[in-house]
Amino acid sequence: MGATFLSKYLNARFTREVSKSDSTEQKRVVVTLSRDTGCDAVQIVEETIKQLNNALKGENKNHGWQFVSKEIFEKSARELNVKLDIFDKLESTSDKGLIEDLLQSFSNEKYPSEYKIKKTYKEVIQSVARNGNVIILGRAGVAIVKHNRRNLHIKLTAPLDWRVQKVAKENNITEAKALKHIKESDEKRQKFKKYYMGRKVDITDYDLVLNVSSLTKREICSALVSMIQEKSK
Repeated sequence: MGATFLSKYLNARFTREVSKSDSTEQKRVVVTLSRDTGCDAVQIVEETIKQLNNALKGENKNHGWQFVSKEIFEKSARELNVKLDIFDKLESTSDKGLIEDLLQSFSNEKYPSEYKIKKTYKEVIQSVARNGNVIILGRAGVAIVKHNRRNLHIKLTAPLDWRVQKVAKENNITEAKALKHIKESDEKRQKFKKYYMGRKVDITDYDLVLNVSSLTKREICSALVSMIQEKSK
């Protein structure tokens, strides 16, 4: 599950030659992991995947768990000869100007306004999900990946004051600046998810919510591995 796979998919999508394999139904578990600003997640995801893959046996080893991150999408954009910040724009541009701004990111061909970049991004996420055994970190995954008993939507959170102190310390800034950054970042993420969900994402849209201020990374990983393995049976 790397940039090559995504770039091939996107090339096919843009030339309207999507392969039949992309229309197959998802057969394995997909996990989306959302987090509030200030809640670290990369190390947790990496350790969770390591434990999940170490536990795989027999033929299941051929379908190891993968971690889809922002870097993969950026690399795909580079291979497609579009602006490297195309996926950042998806998160930061307002609803009104989203499609117009993104259309300008394509350098080789012009697309009509009706050709939704929103839909393309959504289909990229869905194509990744069809393969299963993947953890999608952020990227509005909770608003795009199906909500059913097969998938697992997780959120990492913590009290605001805890996050403010953490961000201020890690970035050597005042707590006032940290608070401003957190509020702006959280709002941007919420709007991005709402754009795809069609409504504000509610806490009940998550299957599991974990407080990182009161749980260690080891405890969180243990909980995630246990629940994912149960879902995979």
